Amino acid sequence: MAKVTAYVYDITQGMAAQMSLPLIGKKIDIVPHTGIAVFGKEYFFGGGPQTGIPGQSVPVPVAQVLELGQTSKTCEELETYIRNVLSLEHTEQKYDLLKHNCNHYADDVAKFLLDGRGLPSSIVNIAEEALSTPQGQSLKVMIENMERSMRSGGTSMNPFGSAAAPAPVSSAPPVDESSGELKVALAELAKNETEVRRTALQMLLKMTKNVEENPSETKFRRIKMANPAFQKKVEGATGGVDVMMAAGWLPDTNEEGEDCWLLNDSSAMKQASVRKILDDELKKLPTPVAPTPAPVAAPVASSGYGGGLPGGLPGGFPNLPGGLPAGMANNPMMQQMMNNPAMMQQAQQMMQDPQAMAQVQQMMQNPQAMAQLQQMMGNGGLGGFGR
Repeated sequence: MAKVTAYVYDITQGMAAQMSLPLIGKKIDIVPHTGIAVFGKEYFFGGGPQTGIPGQSVPVPVAQVLELGQTSKTCEELETYIRNVLSLEHTEQKYDLLKHNCNHYADDVAKFLLDGRGLPSSIVNIAEEALSTPQGQSLKVMIENMERSMRSGGTSMNPFGSAAAPAPVSSAPPVDESSGELKVALAELAKNETEVRRTALQMLLKMTKNVEENPSETKFRRIKMANPAFQKKVEGATGGVDVMMAAGWLPDTNEEGEDCWLLNDSSAMKQASVRKILDDELKKLPTPVAPTPAPVAAPVASSGYGGGLPGGLPGGFPNLPGGLPAGMANNPMMQQMMNNPAMMQQAQQMMQDPQAMAQVQQMMQNPQAMAQLQQMMGNGGLGGFGR
């Protein structure tokens, strides 16, 4: 049960008590503006249905605080009613300073919370009561004419019509009493090693965000108990299941008869506050230490004639038996080929050709052919192409 309180502000800030008698022939203590405080917020009418900090929703001091009772309704139920019903009935266009004002809105909010019991009539009907005298009737006609004129210009006599942006009811419900259970469960989760705790929080946070962003999607609100990732990251951590239950997840069975965790409609609407708590908890953990990269092995030089290519060669010549002959590796033409990507690509393609490699191997096994090749390379040319 949540306590329901009415905050009553005097929009004249004391002037009504001083000037009402000579103006209307009747003493009026205040001209009220009322907001209803419940669930840690104040619900009031400004440029539309709005919420604010209790006791601070409008820029004048609180004149009266009225304890209205206890409600069995939830924050989600109230804000759904405001969105679907009150926001249509109480608009800037329908505002009337005397007959349909902020006090009537607050009265409707209170009646919903308290099953028909609203604000005292002295607040709701203050305008009719104040203007019931002969002088008041003259003032009433003047006010109605002024409001009609202002409305034709696109405005109204709503004193707090620009107090804040029109309000739509927040889609993120405030943290309620269940947050205490969640914090107790998180204290239990904190007994794990840091990385176990981090992994569990990350998965719980991902589950929560999925529900928050897709509250009507059943697939995000049901987790199989046999899910390997869930078993390892959440169930396997001390306090992991406690956190889930505190967040609103309950054990159930799906259509296939499999055990699962289920989040009902009411709990699904509270996941914004759960997400914030989990996110804050994850931020408390120390930054994970990045793994040390494995050292890169140095390239192994080929053996054989000349000991391989100096500086290495992309892809190497793995199919050449024994590597390159001495002299060829340091030959300017060979060096030029090594620095030419196109020529290197052609060489690599040749090595993938079994027939071409068979010819190369046959040539390298012929001492006379190799001696002639070394002589030509040593002269800086091949086949008549000199430097």
